[in-house]
Amino acid sequence: MKRFLLILLVVVPLGAGCYPKADQIAELQERQTALEEKMDSFIESIEANQAMLTRDVERIENNQLLLAGEIENIQKKNITLRHKIDKVAEDTDPASGQNPDTQAPNPPKDDYIMAAESYNKGKFEDAILEYQKFIDTSPKDNRLPGAYLGQGLSLMNLGRKEEAKFFFKTLIDKYPNSKAAKTARVKLRAIQ
Repeated sequence: MKRFLLILLVVVPLGAGCYPKADQIAELQERQTALEEKMDSFIESIEANQAMLTRDVERIENNQLLLAGEIENIQKKNITLRHKIDKVAEDTDPASGQNPDTQAPNPPKDDYIMAAESYNKGKFEDAILEYQKFIDTSPKDNRLPGAYLGQGLSLMNLGRKEEAKFFFKTLIDKYPNSKAAKTARVKLRAIQ
């Protein structure tokens, strides 16, 4: 009997602690509700961030398409320019039937053409220097807008965007109505 009482004294308090009371259940429900609200808030935040990310990806893809189109146009212009340069070279070649005494056997390339060739070959640092030499030595040449644009594009290709902005802005300030200035405006928007 003593044993039974002893067991009863130990088991009853332990058993009584296993069943939650009404106030404990209410507290757990409140905590669960608070956690569910936090989860809902996190889900909304994640969905908003996902939507922003999707818009950013779409904008980047659109910009890539625009840049691809610009690159294709520049490549076409480069091919056309190459054909024109080759035609001029053929026309001034003594072997083409013209009197070799009336012209220099190998006329030197001007700085602008050398700069354009360096740019097309991916030698952007050389192109920057050659364009600058052209700008310094030919202040009245109608190709000056192209030289400023070439410097800016070369700097962009080197990842020096802040310096490229300077040349684009200079081009726009000096030759606002030129085709090169129009391209420079597009590039400036893309940088910023």
